[in-house]
Amino acid sequence: MHTLPPASGPGGLGLRIAEVPTEVQDTPYANAYIVFKLSPAHTYSEKIVVSNTTNSKINVSLYPASATYINGVFQPIEKILPNGVASWTSVEPKSAQLAPHSELVATVTIKVPANAVSGQQYGIVWAATSTSPNSNALGGISRVGIRMYDQVGDANPVSTSSPSTSTSGDATSWLSDHIVEIEWLAVSLFFLLIIFIGWNTARRERRRAKKNRRKQRD
Repeated sequence: MHTLPPASGPGGLGLRIAEVPTEVQDTPYANAYIVFKLSPAHTYSEKIVVSNTTNSKINVSLYPASATYINGVFQPIEKILPNGVASWTSVEPKSAQLAPHSELVATVTIKVPANAVSGQQYGIVWAATSTSPNSNALGGISRVGIRMYDQVGDANPVSTSSPSTSTSGDATSWLSDHIVEIEWLAVSLFFLLIIFIGWNTARRERRRAKKNRRKQRD
């Protein structure tokens, strides 16, 4: 852990690439993103730096998550999708306590399975902290991330510089990219169905009771 000079402002949580791995030194944006060209059954690692420029110690969690890249928009997903780069990724240490104005070097490791399918992979490595709000430290929950644009095999890489660039894929990849939205839609439809069944049953019971009352009067 290294000590940093005091920040001029309130400071915050930071995350950056520590050093660009030799194999991707000529790759654009390798100093900002994790951009390996992955091969099945191989392992890759990269150093990242987590920094705390506040005046208080903070507890930090480090973890990977999945992401999509559709129509030039990079979108993190709040879970790890199976058979994606996030499911192959680990971060050490997984958590740490950072002293005020200090930084820590962590290692991101990607273990590509032997049956990995060629294609473009997207993910993100998060550094997250939760602290009590005060004048010198982060308040609430805060996190920063490093994007992962990783290519398996000979798939065409995505240009991170062009917002109009989009990825292509079949129905399976589309479902993987939208699994969270599909799950929420399914749950919402299920509850709407339950509400409709209950309302329809109550309506029938009211009609039946009304008919019975008429028969009794007649």
